[in-house]
Amino acid sequence: MLSARKFAGFGWQGLVPAAYLLRARRFKRVVLEPPDYNPGSWRGAGKVLVDVERGEYLLTCRPRKAHPVRGYAVEIYSSRDGEEFKLLASIAKEELSEMAKLEVRSIEGQQLLLDPATGRYHLYLAVDNFTPGRGYGWDTLLLVSDDPRGPWECRGLVLRRGDSYDSVEARDAVIDVVDGLYVALYKASDGSRVNAALAVSSDGVEWRKLGVLKLDGGSQPGYLLLSGRILAGALGPVFVGFESRVVVEGAAVTDTFSSYLIDLRGLNLVRLFSGRWEPRSPYERPDYPVHSYCDVVPDPLRDRILIYVEAIDPSGIGLNKEVDRLLLYEVPL
Repeated sequence: MLSARKFAGFGWQGLVPAAYLLRARRFKRVVLEPPDYNPGSWRGAGKVLVDVERGEYLLTCRPRKAHPVRGYAVEIYSSRDGEEFKLLASIAKEELSEMAKLEVRSIEGQQLLLDPATGRYHLYLAVDNFTPGRGYGWDTLLLVSDDPRGPWECRGLVLRRGDSYDSVEARDAVIDVVDGLYVALYKASDGSRVNAALAVSSDGVEWRKLGVLKLDGGSQPGYLLLSGRILAGALGPVFVGFESRVVVEGAAVTDTFSSYLIDLRGLNLVRLFSGRWEPRSPYERPDYPVHSYCDVVPDPLRDRILIYVEAIDPSGIGLNKEVDRLLLYEVPL
């Protein structure tokens, strides 16, 4: 769907270039408002799955309020056009704690995928939790269901912190299936650095962590967080989305839309493009428009690309100061 066949006459091959997505996008609408308009209230940090057989768009979302509430649920929404969504199901963190037999203190990034082998839905959740022997920190939890409405079956923590580079956080994964292989770029932190690490899986349940990736053959900066989608390019898997290198009062924020080739053998991120995301709506800050999270969605039902972003309202910035909405941009093809 993101193939550049329509642009072959321009000399473009493989994926539609990220530079084109950045240039050709147009603001469509606010998809979800925050839970309220008090500082620290957000919605976003999810993924959109386009179910072609059902003609349905499924969106996951994390609603949040300022400390001490934090990320208090995972929500699943349904739409017939990818633009207007209705709430389908919600799992509160207390319910999640009971399902997982863990003390879940907060929920962040989620990924909803359809497993090719079983036809079941995989819902990956970043959870701040207490794990015996490891204490408090962030891991990635997996829920599985035959229906996005539930009921959900807990498969436990599938991406766990514990190595030297991810001893504090193994979360907020960008997970997609490329050539039948589950590929995950996830946020790895040892408490002093935040970097993009790579993990792979044949079934989405048992994962093999490959470590922190090189960046253009060298070391990553002290802070690098990637959020978007992994797509199959002519050269290999390609990440398209936002990169965050700046933290403002505890919030990872960004104005940079990028694409990277993921070299699975060399464990290297090769920069393909990087450009500034200029706000095209009144709901985004002019300096740092986005709070890290986004999804770049090929839409086979309407021949377009949808970009969902967790936008920072101009009124404030910082972990418990900003208000975040989920916005939709569209790139017609």
